[in-house]
Amino acid sequence: MPGTWRRSLELAFFNHRLISEVNRVKQVNWLTVDLGLREVEYAHINEELDRMLIGLNRLFKYKRVKQSTLGYFRMLDIKKDEDVYHPTIHILLPTIKSYFQGRYYIKYDEWMALWHKALDMNPENQLSVNVNVLNGKCDQQEAASKMEQLLIQLHGEPDGKPDRTQTDRDTGLASRRLIGYSRLLKEETDRLPPEIGYNMNQYNIHDDIANCAFKSMLHWYPGVRKEGNNPIHLVS
Repeated sequence: MPGTWRRSLELAFFNHRLISEVNRVKQVNWLTVDLGLREVEYAHINEELDRMLIGLNRLFKYKRVKQSTLGYFRMLDIKKDEDVYHPTIHILLPTIKSYFQGRYYIKYDEWMALWHKALDMNPENQLSVNVNVLNGKCDQQEAASKMEQLLIQLHGEPDGKPDRTQTDRDTGLASRRLIGYSRLLKEETDRLPPEIGYNMNQYNIHDDIANCAFKSMLHWYPGVRKEGNNPIHLVS
């Protein structure tokens, strides 16, 4: 199993436990937010990645966002199509209990406008934003079955085979700080054991939000991948 794909699965399992723990101690809502750029040439990719990560920090300091959210998990995912790159920051986002009530709710158009403002760049059509509410409305039996299958696969395969899809220069991009936790999620992360648990009993499969988030995170990849490659293909 390629090392970066394995890391993607391990993070999905760890974050399942993290979501369940947060839900146990606090009433929150959950979103996934994808913030990206389209068609970045290799000559400019490092400059644009710096812009994105600085912009992300700026975005979460805006009062509009800070008052509604409780922290985040973020992952830098860079799809490659020939010599063009499409970087995306995937965000797992807990929000306050009253997020969907009145003035705290941030609509899609406002997320786009705030991301555009945080990046301070033109043209706007180079930006991409996707917002998804994690409401537990997914096939729970399918999610639990997939978790069990992937745990067996993770446990049975050795760690860290090289990812053959990456060139030397892509490996340099992947060496960036690809993931990060902040605020509430950082606090809870520090309390959880970091090791992957290979027993399904270690996961709350009755947490509908965690299960749906897990399915979403299977499509997240920490690093550079060719267009069309996805960790979910590990399951036959």
